[in-house]
Amino acid sequence: MRQILAKPVVVVAILLSFGVIGIVAYLQQGPSALTLEAPEARYELLRNQGLTQGVPISIQLGPLTVFHISDPMAGGAGAARAKQVVDSLSAAVQELSETPGRVITIDTGAPEGMPRVVQKETADSSASLEIVSVTSDDMLLADTDDAKLLARIWAERLTDSLRLLIFGQPPEFSRDTSFGAGLDVLHGTAMRESGSLTSDSLTAAFDELSADLREALTSFPALPSMIESSPGATSGDTVGDSS
Repeated sequence: MRQILAKPVVVVAILLSFGVIGIVAYLQQGPSALTLEAPEARYELLRNQGLTQGVPISIQLGPLTVFHISDPMAGGAGAARAKQVVDSLSAAVQELSETPGRVITIDTGAPEGMPRVVQKETADSSASLEIVSVTSDDMLLADTDDAKLLARIWAERLTDSLRLLIFGQPPEFSRDTSFGAGLDVLHGTAMRESGSLTSDSLTAAFDELSADLREALTSFPALPSMIESSPGATSGDTVGDSS
């Protein structure tokens, strides 16, 4: 059975005509897929430090934090944006679990001009499932003025979370960040515990992580520190490959 494939993508004029930049990852079934339960997507309201007019919210996949978004919480609708992102992430997980080989990428063709993290059947598919779109308030929370970079890091974190939680694969795109380092230790610990990855071995391995590693996997640090630890992530033009 084939391993997860993540092919390099160079953003050239042809791809830009489709509004696609940055990370493209092909997620295919791995040997541990049958022993791993599909992770649950959920959200958690965080302490409001007044950086935006909204409420900071952690979007989580299993025990991992993949996005840190701002929800306007306007009009008495509650966490409407967070709920929508969780619903979209849940749909993406279900599609990927049922049909491995789908693609996670960044789309810059949205009418509002902000990049989106989307899932497609193939890299060339016109149809896509929007998982999350960057907003100006999200950029304030991340302390960056580079929306494409933020979308890229979201896509990297999501891709590597799916690689581990669905297909039992180690991280690839976020490996040089604190988040990726935590995933790598989590993967290795779970493998040593049982010889193969299961949902139970991942849970046990997560509980054994140091406080620093758990913090890296459950928080979203300000973007500048992530850039410093991952120089290659700043260009938004190319992606490393894995086979």
